[in-house]
Amino acid sequence: TILDCSLFYVRDPQHLIRVMSTNPSYLRSTSDGQVTQYRDWGIPLGRRFRALKLWFHLAIDGIESIRQRLRRDLDNAKWLASQVEQVPGWELVAPVNLQTVCVRHHPAKFHNKKISDEEFNDYTLGWVNDINSSGLAFLTPSKIDEKWMVRISIGVESTSRSHIENLWRLMQQQVDR
Repeated sequence: TILDCSLFYVRDPQHLIRVMSTNPSYLRSTSDGQVTQYRDWGIPLGRRFRALKLWFHLAIDGIESIRQRLRRDLDNAKWLASQVEQVPGWELVAPVNLQTVCVRHHPAKFHNKKISDEEFNDYTLGWVNDINSSGLAFLTPSKIDEKWMVRISIGVESTSRSHIENLWRLMQQQVDR
């Protein structure tokens, strides 16, 4: 499954080795010290070969292709975040450090009126569910401080800027109803 493999970028692998290293006799080899022992980089010690998917991806597409895709996705996330920041009523809920953009919409009809968290949550879940039900996009609602917001995760291999532009238009149209 797609949830069975992930990348973990680390500047200093020695820190992981110091914290997670295990060196029982059955794991020792004559190559210790000459090769990288990834068993020391994580807790599970490699029970299953989960990294095979990643290895194939690297072997088939190559590192430069993966870099370009990551750069594209990061650029698309930053583009969407900049659009959200420019339109009144929209709020970025969290910094956009990777390719997930977290937003809320505060409709004009609520500006001069005290509304409960429950009313706000119903509003948010309403427009998100309408988009998700349309089949045109899938947004993930999530809560911060007991208030719903929307997570937009940009990372499907075929996603282009035009998809993100269409999603942004769809979101704005949905909240304007």
